[in-house]
Order: sequence, then structure tokens, then C-alpha cells
Amino acid sequence: MEQNSDEDKLSRPSYVDCMELPERTEAVNVEDIKTDLSDEFRSASSSSDTSGRSSLEPRGHIQVCLRIKPFTARERANGSQGCVSLEDSTSIILKSPKSSLGRMSDKTLGQTTQKFTFSRVFGPEATQEEFFEGTVKQPVKEFLEGCNCLVFTYGVTNAGKTYTFQGTEDDVGILPRTMDMLFKTVGGRLYTKMDLKPIRWRDYVKLTNDKVREEIALKNSLLRLTKEVDHHNSTNDNPQLILRYVLY
Repeated sequence: MEQNSDEDKLSRPSYVDCMELPERTEAVNVEDIKTDLSDEFRSASSSSDTSGRSSLEPRGHIQVCLRIKPFTARERANGSQGCVSLEDSTSIILKSPKSSLGRMSDKTLGQTTQKFTFSRVFGPEATQEEFFEGTVKQPVKEFLEGCNCLVFTYGVTNAGKTYTFQGTEDDVGILPRTMDMLFKTVGGRLYTKMDLKPIRWRDYVKLTNDKVREEIALKNSLLRLTKEVDHHNSTNDNPQLILRYVLY
């Protein structure tokens, strides 16, 4: 094995090596370099374009919306007690159920009422359309303008996350409404050719005519296998084997 030359043993140049730092002549006063930027941020926020925005917080802030789930028929029949009351469009009052007051000590009895504030609060009577209009519609508009947006639901089991996000066939949730809004907005401006193939999530490649034919053949093959899976699902007791063949 050949030994590395003296040039290879030299350390690679870096920004730190090439940078000449000024010599410090006196102690640094940290208070002199502290700056209150709140006024600058406030002026920048007020000067930004907020036309057509909803009553939620300005762009760039995390918006936390609360939707209160109504009682089901079974819960009403069992005498379930409500512990959440709306104070206004952004605040709620949380109270302990009356059935639990007798089991509380004097120390915790005074902490049975608490107030929580959100970007927006929707009561049990809020419809799917009202919830979409008041929460997700504006971020979807900003997404179409080129902004990155993230929407997710959070809550305990059976809190209504799936219903809010997906909805039902007769009353769809925020996800189908978002897709409907996106496709209606880009309708008539779609790229009709089939010669673009996405790479990961933020790039694409333009296919040649030969590659287009290969992609069409692959698509037809996958669709044919899918039909075979559907056929075997109705006759085979173990359709997972067929599905595994398609995936791999």
C-alpha cells in the first residue's frame, strides 16, 4: 500500500482556518448587544398583507382549534354530564362533573373550574362545513399561494378525530373538502401530458417517448393484477397471498 504524500497529510482548508479573527482588546458587555426586537416584529407583522384572512392568528403562528364533541344517544341515555362550557369564540370553562365532587378533597375542590383559551372554539352544534370554513380553508388558500401548511388532529380515543378529518359519505370532513377545493382551484390549469414522473416529494423528471410507453405498460400490468386480486378475494379464503404477490 502506498503511503500518503505530505500534501495529503495536510489539513483541509476551512472557513475557520482562513478567517482572521480580530483581537479582543477589552471585555465584552453583554448588555450592549441585547436588542428588543418586539417592535420590529410587530411592525413587520402589521405591514404584511392580511387581506381576506380569517379571524385566526396571523400567518406563521401555530393555530390550535378546539372542537367539542356532542354527546351520543347512548351517552345521553346513561346520564352523562357535560363539563365543558363555551365562554366565547376562543375560550372554554372546564368544570368537574357533579358526580366527582363528593370524592374530592378540600384542597382540590377549589381547582374544579379552569379556563382554557384557543385560536378558535367550535361548539357541539358546529357542522362539518362550518368547521372547515373556520379552520382549514384559509391554510389551503395559503398552500395554493406557495406556503407550507400542516394540519393534524389530536385527541383521546373516540374524541371524534376520524369524523372531523374524514367525515361520512353524507357529511364529509376536512380532508375531502380540502381535496375538492384544491382540484376545483387548479381545474383547467392541469398539465395534460403524461411525460412527467415525480421523484420523491419535490422533484420530477421528464420522460422520453420510450419511457412513457414503459410507464403505460407498467400501469396496465398493475391494474390487471389488481383486477386479479379482486377476483380472488371473492373466491379465495386467503387473499393476503395474492396481495403479497402484487406488492413484491
